[in-house]
Amino acid sequence: MEFTEEYEDVLQNLEYPIMNYYYQNPSLEDWDVKRALEATIEHYRAEFANRPPKTKNLSFFEQHLSKRLITICEWRLGRTSLDDVTAMTEGFTYQFNEDDLIKTSEELQKCLKRIIKSVERWNRVNGKQGYLNFTAQFFPDTQ
Repeated sequence: MEFTEEYEDVLQNLEYPIMNYYYQNPSLEDWDVKRALEATIEHYRAEFANRPPKTKNLSFFEQHLSKRLITICEWRLGRTSLDDVTAMTEGFTYQFNEDDLIKTSEELQKCLKRIIKSVERWNRVNGKQGYLNFTAQFFPDTQ
């Protein structure tokens, strides 16, 4: 099975808060998304290595987006409740089976890296909001 198919629900769960935040902040750019994804990956690398995350000078957008992504990751790892997730991103129904919990943060990091590849690809093709505009077709604005 292809990676995207195997982790489709996780990728969708991670992309929804990105799109929700984009709809709330239309000046968000792909670069902000990429940096937030990288900061989220660093959060879990540091956790695995039992050290504090390396300091990154993140913008306001990047900080808030990374916090949202970490909340989704914590939920997929079974560390926080669905109530915490839905409070952050109202208007989206998260569906998943308890048996589909991600077993390791390494799996989540792979998913985050896959989204970074998508950001890079669509940014190259369509400019500074290429990824966001491409992905918007799959996540209609619910506001």
